[in-house]
Amino acid sequence: MRIARFVQLGAGFAAAAAIAVVATAPLGSRAADHLDAPNLAAREDADINDVYVFQASAPGRTAIAVTTSPAAGVIGPIDYATNVRYKINIDRNGDAVEDLAYVLDFSAPASGSQSYTVTRYTGANARSLGQGVTLGGGQRGVANSLKGDGLVFAGLRADPFFFDLAAFKHVVLGQANGRTGFCDQPGPAGIDFFASFNTNAIVLDLPNESLSDSGGAIGVWATTLDRATGTMIDQMGRPAINTVFNHTVADKEAFNATPPSQQPTSGNFRNNIITTLETLGGYSPATAGAIADILLPDVLSYTVGTAAAGPLNGRAPADDVIDVELGLVTQGGITTDCVGPHTYLSTFPYLNVPHK
Repeated sequence: MRIARFVQLGAGFAAAAAIAVVATAPLGSRAADHLDAPNLAAREDADINDVYVFQASAPGRTAIAVTTSPAAGVIGPIDYATNVRYKINIDRNGDAVEDLAYVLDFSAPASGSQSYTVTRYTGANARSLGQGVTLGGGQRGVANSLKGDGLVFAGLRADPFFFDLAAFKHVVLGQANGRTGFCDQPGPAGIDFFASFNTNAIVLDLPNESLSDSGGAIGVWATTLDRATGTMIDQMGRPAINTVFNHTVADKEAFNATPPSQQPTSGNFRNNIITTLETLGGYSPATAGAIADILLPDVLSYTVGTAAAGPLNGRAPADDVIDVELGLVTQGGITTDCVGPHTYLSTFPYLNVPHK
């Protein structure tokens, strides 16, 4: 169950924003942040699929959800890795450096479940993970309370991501699969390839004041770390940044190992975004550069207490980020894949129950 099988099933396409990039890039058979770089082919349990930040159901609270293990139970495992630390990072002052972190550590599976702990780190400890406060934990698949009026859930859920993979494969790769393009089904409509897939999810529901003292903007991203060495395995903030804009194996691997604060000035990352936007969307160098300065660093910005509008102000599960990105990358050439949101829960843990 490695990348070849993942591509065969087609689940590797997690973002349509790639369009021509995916058609020409060496890693064109992979997608958004479901297996976005080669090192993740052997680390599905550390692969970050998506990050969501949005208003919780109760007033004055924020929900943060991170999904991992693409096509869990088919490609990725349903167990969380015991040699991986799952970290949710929060920047409070706009410098793309974490001032706050929530880290989940899992024990070995036993009797069909896993126990885990949630540790909160602040200040310099959010970066070093040297000293934190254990807030609680529980069993996989069960909602649990945390110290400080928080809630946590970790377990299998229906993948909230939605996208027409078959149309993408026809439009981009030229496959004769009976499709003629996006929105070519009766209606018109698309076909949501991810409608029946599951994923592992970590969901926090926290008071706003625990995230932002002033109720202002925060930056959120997720990382997975090797528990023994602390080495970064994968990271993600906004959807599809690594897959769409970094086209070589070296750049993809480097991006997943580069902290957000260093991304705007490191390697080829900014130039890659500019070149892609000029090539696909016909943007001028100045406009492409301005967009690049918004997209980097790869941090999901969100103003606490506001309605999410992904991907530029948080991201709720139902936000159609693919339509937004299609329009952005092609400068309005393609604006939708005609696939709409899944069904979600109105209360914690917000992501729907797993498919049977």
